Amino acid sequence: MRRGEFARSIAARARGPGRVSVGGNGAKYWAFISYSHRDTRAAVALQRALETYRLPRRLVGTRTAVGEVPVFTKPVFRDRDEMEAGADLKATVREALAQSRWLIVVCSPAAARSPWVNREIIEFKKLHGEQHVLACIAAGEPFASRERGREAEECFPEALRFALTPEGLPGEPLEPIAADLRPQGDGRRRAMLKLVAGMVGVGVDELVHRDAQRRARRMAVLATASLAGMAVMAVLTVMAVQSRVEAQNQRAQAEDLIEFMLGDLRRKLDAVGRLDVLDSVGAKALAYYAKQEAGRLDADALGHRARAMHLIGEMGEQRGHLVEALAAFQSAADTTAQLLARAPSDGKRIFDHAQSVYWVGYIAWKRGQAQAAEEAFLKYRELAQQLVRIDPDNIDWRLETAYANQNLGVVQLDRMRPAEALQSFAETRQVRQRLVGARPELAFELADSHGWIAKAHEASGDYGGAIAAQRERIGVLRAAGDSIKDRRVEQQLANANYELGRLHLSLGDAWAAVPFARVAVQQADALSDSDSANLFWLSQASFHRLGLAEIELALGNPVDARANVARVMAELPRLLAGDAASLNWQIKLKGRGLALSTLLALAEGHALSTDDLEAYVAAVRRFESPGKQMNAEHAIVVAAVELLLGDALDRDRRHEAASAHWRSAAGRLQPFANTDNYPVLTLLARLQLRLGQHDVGSALAERLQASNYRHPATADLVNELSRGAGIRPVKFSLKERRNAK
Repeated sequence: MRRGEFARSIAARARGPGRVSVGGNGAKYWAFISYSHRDTRAAVALQRALETYRLPRRLVGTRTAVGEVPVFTKPVFRDRDEMEAGADLKATVREALAQSRWLIVVCSPAAARSPWVNREIIEFKKLHGEQHVLACIAAGEPFASRERGREAEECFPEALRFALTPEGLPGEPLEPIAADLRPQGDGRRRAMLKLVAGMVGVGVDELVHRDAQRRARRMAVLATASLAGMAVMAVLTVMAVQSRVEAQNQRAQAEDLIEFMLGDLRRKLDAVGRLDVLDSVGAKALAYYAKQEAGRLDADALGHRARAMHLIGEMGEQRGHLVEALAAFQSAADTTAQLLARAPSDGKRIFDHAQSVYWVGYIAWKRGQAQAAEEAFLKYRELAQQLVRIDPDNIDWRLETAYANQNLGVVQLDRMRPAEALQSFAETRQVRQRLVGARPELAFELADSHGWIAKAHEASGDYGGAIAAQRERIGVLRAAGDSIKDRRVEQQLANANYELGRLHLSLGDAWAAVPFARVAVQQADALSDSDSANLFWLSQASFHRLGLAEIELALGNPVDARANVARVMAELPRLLAGDAASLNWQIKLKGRGLALSTLLALAEGHALSTDDLEAYVAAVRRFESPGKQMNAEHAIVVAAVELLLGDALDRDRRHEAASAHWRSAAGRLQPFANTDNYPVLTLLARLQLRLGQHDVGSALAERLQASNYRHPATADLVNELSRGAGIRPVKFSLKERRNAK
């Protein structure tokens, strides 16, 4: 819920391993190992060496150009499956590439010939640029392809030997510096240290020197023990230590297995739909940790358990099992609170507990518990501010305050407190503006801040301020240029154009709206076409297409509008099959599609069937039956469908059923009646007129008249008021709508 994609809904935001990082810089994996399966032995050994190497204690926690030096560089992703020739990269591989800090290419003649390795390098460069790719030679010779007759010895894949152009094609030649596993090169140990040094940002000589010192100390300890003369005690001591180390290793292996089950295995089971096995995985992980006595675990083991609880919670949340997810996140919060109590001034402990608090608040928000969510996010912000007091120069910790304020602002916006939300978003923007010079990639998140500020202005009825903020958003993204090569930037640009089209239509200017809407559809379609498996991009293209259809209908182009709506409704079953729990798709997208289909049928004089509308309303009521609450955007969509359903029933002389739906729709909107949400006021006024409450409807219409909101729906309201007063209906021309004040 912290980063750019939070503009659609509160979504999980995270930077620590295993947490969903929507729109942020977080990474689940330290590295992704790309290799030919002929080099499996070398890749497995490299993965094991990287994950088990413990960095020197004196370096851990120090700041380098790439961040804080960790204890271990793990987890490291290594895909186990073979890819058929000509196949596209699997969704799990693309996801792992996106969530990895570094790409390590195991180079050999087999790797140089592997289309899979080459595609993985290209995909990683598209996502993260050239600077985070490391080479590790297992066999063959670098640049042998430049010498006639030695092409078969080349070990570097093409994508490693050339820079990537914006079109994804080979560009300028590169001279990658590689670690060399071969005995005649660096050897396995030094090559591994080179890779670790590059990933954590320390000098390789320093790491090699400290590693040699550590080995020398171990040898000295063994030599001293052997000279002590107490052979029996030495043997017993060694046996005791070995037993303890063995027990610790067994526990570590068990916990690593649990993390594998909850990480890689979970994604593989997701892909084949084995939810039964997935639930069993979660149950086994919970059972394992239930047997552990928290009071006897060291800090590392407790942190490991909290990490597993986060993964279990995410799994439950993705399955819609919010009660189980909350239990896991609360367990993680209890653990991180215990760790924090042991070291209340330890920044890492504060950070870890802040993430647990965030997740608890996020689940509260998803369950419609706005008060509990807001309290959690206030606590999250307090912890983030504590981090900044400890180290004001730590950019990551300063960013935590921005994420916390953005989370809080979205909840405030949902609770119809736009002024407070605007303040929270402004504080988020201020932090990012100060840091974008040091981290140009933050331009993406800065643009996102402008998008949220636009939402707050709109909720306050300030459409001019909303349009200005969206234009600033586009300006930030365009000014960033090559500093952030990321498809999420393209998605933000499409969304900003969509929002500008929608805002201009709200002011009654459909002619100004349509160019933005058409550009938004083109941009969203390009994204969706580039990755047909990405359902989120497909959903965004669908929302943008419905926005264009609404504008085309206002311009009197029902044929174009119907084509756009028909395409969305044809794609909808695929979206719902992919994620039936998404309220944005189930309620907002489907509801808007049904409402526009109904309006088009009315405009073209077609007979109406109420079956689809009634089925939709029944599904919404099932969602609401457990006491879940909808935000204003969802309430508007459902109320619009119920208004149209009531009208259809009324034409069929089913007056009581029609009135029941109008009352239901009015009841949904009533909690927002005292705000400046003009779409709510427009719908509510039209519903009150249908229910015979002409004075109430007229009062709401006067509030709208005093604003600059001139959406085409307001013309429908004016005509309905005129009919109620016995006046000839007014037909607004488009020009009049454009010039209305």
